[in-house]
Amino acid sequence: MKRDVLLWLAILTGPVIWMVSFGANFALAPWACSLQWKPALYVVSASALLLTAGSGVLAWFEWQRIGREFPGETDGVVPRSRALASGGVIVNATFALVIVSQFIVEVILGACD
Repeated sequence: MKRDVLLWLAILTGPVIWMVSFGANFALAPWACSLQWKPALYVVSASALLLTAGSGVLAWFEWQRIGREFPGETDGVVPRSRALASGGVIVNATFALVIVSQFIVEVILGACD
C-alpha cells in the first residue's frame, strides 16, 4: 500500500508542480515587470525544476528497486508497480523539459515583453 501511494505521488508530482509554478509565474509577472526585477521568476522556475527532478529520481529509484524491466503483458502487483515507476520517470522528465522551456522563454523575452 505504501509503495502504491509513493508511486502515484511520483507520477502526479511533476504535472502538479508545473501547474503551480505556471500559476505562480503568471501571478508574479506584473510585480516583476513593475519593479524590473526578474529573479523572483527564476526562483520559482528553478524550484519547480528541482522538485520535478526529485520526483523523477524517486520514481527511478523505485523502478530500480522493483526490478529494472519494463512492464509486460502479465497482471499483478509487480508489473503494475513497474508501469507506475517507469511512467513516473517519463512524466517527470517530460514536465522537467516543459519547465526548462518556460524558463528559457523567461530569460529571452524578459519580464515585460
